[in-house]
Formats: sequence, C-alpha cells, structure tokens
Amino acid sequence: MRVVEASKLTSEEYARIVSRGALDLSKALKEVEKVVVEVKEKGDEALKRFSKEFDGVEVDLERWSFKVDEEEVKEAYREVGEEALEVIRRAVKNVKKYHEARRPTSFSVKVEEGVIAGSLIKPLSRVGVYVPRGRSGYPSTAIMTVVPAKVAGVKEVLVCTPPLRNGKAPTLTLVAAIEAGASQVFKVGGAHAIAAMAYGTETIPKVDKIVGPGGLYVTAAKLLVNKEVAIDLPAGPSEVLVIADDSADPAYIALDLLAQAEHDPASTSILVTTSKELAIKVVEEIDRRREAYPKGSAERERLDKSLEERGWIIVVESLDEAVKIVNDFAPEHVEFIVKDPLSLLGAVRNAGSMFMGEYSPIAIGDYAAGPSHVLPTGGYAKVYSGLSTRDFVKEVGFINCNEEGMKRIGWIAAKLAELEGFKLHALSVEERLRRLKPS
Repeated sequence: MRVVEASKLTSEEYARIVSRGALDLSKALKEVEKVVVEVKEKGDEALKRFSKEFDGVEVDLERWSFKVDEEEVKEAYREVGEEALEVIRRAVKNVKKYHEARRPTSFSVKVEEGVIAGSLIKPLSRVGVYVPRGRSGYPSTAIMTVVPAKVAGVKEVLVCTPPLRNGKAPTLTLVAAIEAGASQVFKVGGAHAIAAMAYGTETIPKVDKIVGPGGLYVTAAKLLVNKEVAIDLPAGPSEVLVIADDSADPAYIALDLLAQAEHDPASTSILVTTSKELAIKVVEEIDRRREAYPKGSAERERLDKSLEERGWIIVVESLDEAVKIVNDFAPEHVEFIVKDPLSLLGAVRNAGSMFMGEYSPIAIGDYAAGPSHVLPTGGYAKVYSGLSTRDFVKEVGFINCNEEGMKRIGWIAAKLAELEGFKLHALSVEERLRRLKPS
C-alpha cells in the first residue's frame, strides 16, 4: 500500500483517489443487451442455454428445473449442519429486529381546520432478490435482502442465485433464503437471471422490483431493465475508508483493510490517519497478515492486486481533515478507530454505513448486527442510502377536505391555477366555493 501525506497530494492525485476508478459499464451494457433481449423473447429456452454457457451447469437441461423443489430444500437442511443453521437463524433474528424498528409507518396531519392530509404505506407485491454465488454461496446476502422485504410486508420474495455445476443451489444460500422468508428460490444467475425477473418466463414470475448486489454484468442488466421494473441502488466493487488516530491497534486496521481487499481486485481499501507512526505499523501488519493466503494462490493474487492498485494510507494533520476526506469520498463503509468515535458521528454526511470504535469491524455489519450490507459504492453514498424496508414499500398520499377546509384553502388552489393558466383547474374549485353557504 502507498503511504502519502495529504498535504503533499496534488489536486489531480487527490481527485484520482476520490474517484477510485469509475465503473465503466459501456462494454458490459452492449454484451448484456443481447442476453436480456433473448430472455425477453424466448423465456426458459434462453435461460437454459445461458445456464449452460455462463453458469457451467452440467446436468440434463431437458429435465432440469430452475425452481428449487421441496426435496432439494430438505436435502439442503440435512447438509447444512446444526451449527451453521443456528448461526443463520441468529443473524436472521438480529436483522429482523433492526428492520422492524425502522419500518415505515402511515401518518396523517391536520393541515388546516377541515383539511387532513396523510400518507399510507403500501408494500410492493412481488420482489426479486439476486444473490451472487461466491465461493460457497452468500447466505449473508440472502438474509440482508430478503428479511427487510418481508418485514416491509412484501407477499412474494423470489430469490435467484447461480447454480452449482451439478445443477443445485448453493446449500448455505438456499437455507438462508428460506429462513429469511423467501417464497421461492430459482437456480439461475447473471444477467439472464435479472432479465427473467424483469420480464418473466414460463417458470420465473415477473417482479415489481429487483434488488441485490452482483458483478459488472448483473449491474449492467439491472440498468437495462430499469425501464420495466424498479431496481435498488447502484453497486460496484466493495470499499472501506478507515479513520484512525494514535490510539488505534494496527493489527485491527490491517485486518479490516485486508478484509475489503479480499473481495475483489477492484476493491478499495484506504486508511486515513493522524499518526505517521501508525501508518508504518499498519503496512508491516498488512505484509504479515496477508500470508493467510499462500503466495501464488488465486486469493493472494486478488488481494495483492487490490492493495497495489487501490490501496492507500493517507496521513493527515487532524481528524477534521480526515472527516473532510470521508465526505469527499462517500465510502461504502467507514470505520472510526479513534479515542472518541461517537464524537465524529454527526460530522459525516456521506457514507453507506459507519462503524464506530475498535470493536465494530465491517464484518460485524456484514453478518450479524442488523443494518443491510447492501450499500451504495463508487461515491453514490452522497445521494443513496443502504437497502432497508423503505426500498420495498411505496407511499400513497391522501387528502380529506370538508366544507370548512374548502373555504379555508380553496381560494389558494384557484388562484395558483389561474396564475399557471389552467382555467378549468380553477373552475373545479371555484364552482364548489360558490355553492357553499357563507360562514
């Protein structure tokens, strides 16, 4: 990782770090468009071809079904083991408790005498969740996406996840999806899964909204189908920005930076610290701790590439300067490993999720604490929030205006309509006012 002093960075160098290499979807969009169109036109026939081509499914596709059946679910529960099942259930419980506490609620307010306005919260009817396959499944992503949807009141939550080569769903993902409340699970991945949920096929129903993280092609497919269905926040490679002072433990910081670099060669890991001595110790810890993966392994190569290309340690003069970098960068994750982390909570405007103190590593948020780990990346934290129950509901406003209310505010509506040149809008109010008896 490169160690630099913030005061010595040029404006161009600083801008390059903050931009962290914008995600270029132009090529992916062109390639994905063919897949999306073919799934839209040919349904399951196209899905089977793409499952063999992209997912490497080595089964008899003529007899194979995309939908996970009851027997496969039972088999997954037998395989998963009691310890893993208990872990999944505890995680579901915690995530559910968090989202139940922040579930949107309907309300009404008396605007003026005789005028009541309000909003009703209505859950979406059917949502599609995409869960990447990963190395052995992503049960945490199934939990972090399905639970808030069910808490919000969504009746049907469909999960699509890439199948293994034997045609089965990853065991951990399947069990987690069921425990979280998924209605159906389908063994299909990539851009073709997104297209299937967007348009519907003979097997997979059309959904109202698609959520969940994915790679370059999944992201491109979500953007393409967005005119047909709603999608969640933009998601790219994972990223962390750690803020630390001289009280921080370099081992904790090194491991948290490495944990993000472990995701993807395009992941970004940055430490911003007020202590140059700490910066040097963190570099030493990183060199030692990355030996968890042997040299030459795919995991080590991915880790080293991420650290080399997107790893930075920036030395600043004050925590105020560090917070400014946070707000400029708008990271997916920001950790505060400082003497008084909570004192900085209110200063941060732009972050997907914040982790306060040395015992709040990102991994706690990824798996067990409650808030969803589906978060905005690439600077989108300036305008987007992490996935929550709000992503699975819509608000329907209502107005109840009686005679008294019409007398009080009718003239406002009529006059504004006239000012905008809409005579009939104005008349629709004025006619009612004329028929009312004077107060």
